Amino acid sequence: MGKKVLIAYGTAAGSTAEVAQAIGEEMEKAGAAVEVKAVETVENISGYDAVVVGSSVRAFRILGRTRRFMRKHKQALREVPAAYFIVCLTMGEDKPENIKQATGYAKPMIKIKEPVGLGLFGGCLKHDTLTGAFAKSMKGVPEQDHRDWDKIRAWSNEILPKLVHID
Repeated sequence: MGKKVLIAYGTAAGSTAEVAQAIGEEMEKAGAAVEVKAVETVENISGYDAVVVGSSVRAFRILGRTRRFMRKHKQALREVPAAYFIVCLTMGEDKPENIKQATGYAKPMIKIKEPVGLGLFGGCLKHDTLTGAFAKSMKGVPEQDHRDWDKIRAWSNEILPKLVHID
């Protein structure tokens, strides 16, 4: 049995869940025992050898559920290697000012624990998955999907040895 890695994600419309699942699949292929869970379903992170936390971004901030997860598990997170990823429309273009802005979204996470790596991935906007005020505010924005699956898979494979040693 490989080292146990938790991939906990905060998603608002499902796109970040799909990214978390892809990361988990890559890590499993490399020999890790992976559990992929929504942050609001994680009761305890003890028993994991490493944790990856991901969040989508709304109104230029990571989701409240992700921030709550980080605060709730602050002590336990400090005891294991951790990596973070952000999924946002800002990263639709991989340019320096967007990288700087997207990195800023991760500050509440980094403040709790410095990660071994930070993945910044383009987001996805599908109108039929949006709800509430956000759906209304994004009505005029065209649907788009900037997720680069090759980049996501490459990051997964790059970050895994920084998190755990796979025999």
